[in-house]
Amino acid sequence: MIRVLLILALLGFFLWGLRWFMRTPPRQIAQVLRGRGGVLLAAALVALALLAHNWIVPLLGALAAVAARALPYLPRLWPLIERWLQRRVQDGAGDGAMPETVEQAYRILGLQPGASREEIIAAHRRLMQKVHPDRGGSDFLAAQINRAKEILLRRTN
Repeated sequence: MIRVLLILALLGFFLWGLRWFMRTPPRQIAQVLRGRGGVLLAAALVALALLAHNWIVPLLGALAAVAARALPYLPRLWPLIERWLQRRVQDGAGDGAMPETVEQAYRILGLQPGASREEIIAAHRRLMQKVHPDRGGSDFLAAQINRAKEILLRRTN
């Protein structure tokens, strides 16, 4: 019976906190979390850690506390994240796909457009010696280099 009452009390407290959170301006929420709210949250996490029978509940609580503390800084970091994502998409590395265009193939092999068949083979050999999986390199990079060579050799024939 005591567990049911405790769960109902926690549920009521959670709903009250959620209602307060939805109606309060963000600046005031940040001030409360930096002050006594942060101490209360830390005390709640310690209580969860002591009362939990497994480690997942306290871990989730700690992650929620870190996320709540980082929330005010997200608007400042968003332009940096957005630029990074745009660069990844422009480089063709955003989706982790193999090269499909001739331009991507030239860029992967480090060649200028219009390279000869011998230059393509030499660049492929030089790069494969560095990234071959048998020498501790990456399977993905080797596959990209092989695909780039195929695209360019098919174009030169």
